[in-house]
Amino acid sequence: MGAEKRNTTLWYDDNFVGTKLDPHLSYTRIAESCGLKGVTVQTPTELTDALKASCAAQADGVTTFIEVIFNQELGEPFRRDVMKKPVTVASTNRDDLPIQQVG
Repeated sequence: MGAEKRNTTLWYDDNFVGTKLDPHLSYTRIAESCGLKGVTVQTPTELTDALKASCAAQADGVTTFIEVIFNQELGEPFRRDVMKKPVTVASTNRDDLPIQQVG
């Protein structure tokens, strides 16, 4: 997500449209309030352990939601060489479009 957000801020004049995740919101607690088992992890080892435990728990009918916390920094685009700032190629204003008669 960070790389995608970085792309939009670089090539769309810092105009980011999309989801901004709230770092203070516990998605684990939301899952628990919906009747799921909720687990929060922050390291690859914790994720591995949580995945193993959730697979075992699924055999007993327990569904587990795993919230993985990544850093919140904007990542660099993966393919900067293919990214160019978009240019306007057609009008997006409906009033500027020619009227076509259907007949």
